[in-house]
Amino acid sequence: MKHPQLIFGIALVLASEFAFALLSALVRHLSEEVSQVQIIFFRNLFALLPLLPWLLKRRGEALRTNYFHLHLLRGITGLSAMFIYFYAIATTSLVNAAMVLMLAPFFIPIIAHLWLKQAQNIASLFSVGLGFFGAFVCLNAKISGVGAPLSFTTGSLILVGAMLIGLSKSSISKMSSSEPSQRIVFYFALIGVLVSALLLPFNWQAISWTNLALLVLLGCCASAAQLMMTKAFSFAGATTIGMYSYSSILFAALLGFAWWAEIPSLQWFVGASLIVTAGFIALFYANKLTRITDDDK
Repeated sequence: MKHPQLIFGIALVLASEFAFALLSALVRHLSEEVSQVQIIFFRNLFALLPLLPWLLKRRGEALRTNYFHLHLLRGITGLSAMFIYFYAIATTSLVNAAMVLMLAPFFIPIIAHLWLKQAQNIASLFSVGLGFFGAFVCLNAKISGVGAPLSFTTGSLILVGAMLIGLSKSSISKMSSSEPSQRIVFYFALIGVLVSALLLPFNWQAISWTNLALLVLLGCCASAAQLMMTKAFSFAGATTIGMYSYSSILFAALLGFAWWAEIPSLQWFVGASLIVTAGFIALFYANKLTRITDDDK
């Protein structure tokens, strides 16, 4: 791997994570005047628009699949996780809501073992346990600037949302070898648009021109973040630059402080450090295992 490619890949990951954090901040701001269903509808609608040229070019071939059950599973789990994530953003601090995304990787080894029958080593299991302990420390920490402490219900929903994201990503892994990425993204966004469109008549609120512009920006942030993340992993593997994805928790803390004066306590930083350490352990041993496998070829 060339050094400039690695630097560019890292820069793209950091830019992607900042875009995701900005998306979260926009959801938090819009939730004060726009319903959650509207936010999810527009977020998925703008994810569909960039795929229209591919869809028009491929036509019927674009939608042809032998894995509709997996697309449906990914759509249901991913959309449910999105509802939980946006609810957490609207009702708690940005850094606690970010736990939905931060904890998802620790559910993947469990799901991979139970569903995909992939063996897990001691390091992987240790990182999972350490990650969950770090989450327990974070979710029980005080956040200055947040009115009420995190409730048991919201904390439980954050864990359920992380599990659903892990299941969604595992379904992607199951079909990624035979399904193009555009088709995977298309079916997910389509299911999101259709489901939220059915709920729109019961959750519609008047949208000001300012909020409409912010919804457009939200959709652009989502599309840009996905594109940059995909491009980043084409320059360097996930085991090489994946650790930089944990910058999302830093960006969430910075935006929470700048926008709403949210200041996490020392306990929260200790818990977040445990989660990041657990992620580094998992990535280090995954990278080590990859090198051993390559040497055996």
